[in-house]
Amino acid sequence: MLRQKIIILAVFFVLVAPVAAYIEQFGFGFWSEPSEWSELGGYIGGIYTPILTILTLLILSVQIYLQVIQHRQNLIVHQEKQLDDYIKELNCELDIEVQKGLTLRNYLNEIFRDVDLKSVNQLDPGVLFGINEKHYKLFSMWCGATGCLKAMKNYSTFKNLESAHYLVQKNRVIAYLNPQVCRTLDKFNYALTMHSRSKGVDVKIDINLYEFWNASAGK
Repeated sequence: MLRQKIIILAVFFVLVAPVAAYIEQFGFGFWSEPSEWSELGGYIGGIYTPILTILTLLILSVQIYLQVIQHRQNLIVHQEKQLDDYIKELNCELDIEVQKGLTLRNYLNEIFRDVDLKSVNQLDPGVLFGINEKHYKLFSMWCGATGCLKAMKNYSTFKNLESAHYLVQKNRVIAYLNPQVCRTLDKFNYALTMHSRSKGVDVKIDINLYEFWNASAGK
């Protein structure tokens, strides 16, 4: 509020000061000579044209800045909604029983609990592709969820527009699914991608996407 008052006073001073200076120096009245009015008009035009031009540029800059903030906020809201849909679908899929009394969540945790970056290639590809065939949502939904987080990470690190959206949503995913499941899904997606590449499927692996697992540290 104080900043707005200072800005208003500054603009008022900039607009009034030239007229006040002219009146102080030359006086003001209803002159009879056209040349005197012409001199006043030339003075006002010469002073206020650049001032108004600068003010116009400042206003446009503020509008563009506000539009950038609004656009970023819209993108974040869209990603948050998509992320919410992904983790709800994942949670439902993970609660499916693969055997009596054994959910997919626990089954995957058992397979991937002790897997690290070195041993991931030793996993049975038949088991991995079998899981993916029966539960195809796991791979696609987790890719979508991590993609949303990566997008929010980029939006949250804009220069001078930093925010905590990414960290908040990442912690929300961890709280919703639990840390072990997040690491397991990272390992499953990484393992499936690696074995798909070995079969000639052209897919790229971005090790930085697996930050729940911390694969870049080899753990």
